Amino acid sequence: MDWKNQIITALIGALLKLLKPEVLKKAVDGMLDKVEEAVTNSSNKIDDALVLPLCRQIREVFNVPDDDNIG
Repeated sequence: MDWKNQIITALIGALLKLLKPEVLKKAVDGMLDKVEEAVTNSSNKIDDALVLPLCRQIREVFNVPDDDNIG
């Protein structure tokens, strides 16, 4: 890994340690919402069968409720 990647990795690690759990949970929820929305709005049904269950499992494991029920 080059020095730029090492610096970025260290900065992200430090930032994650500073974030409060509820802020991080909200960020994960937002990211999952975007993924679920894109998958739901696509005409491809294969991604519905693969990605949406994965998103549900991530939500369950990390206790990130889907308050808007997109996926």
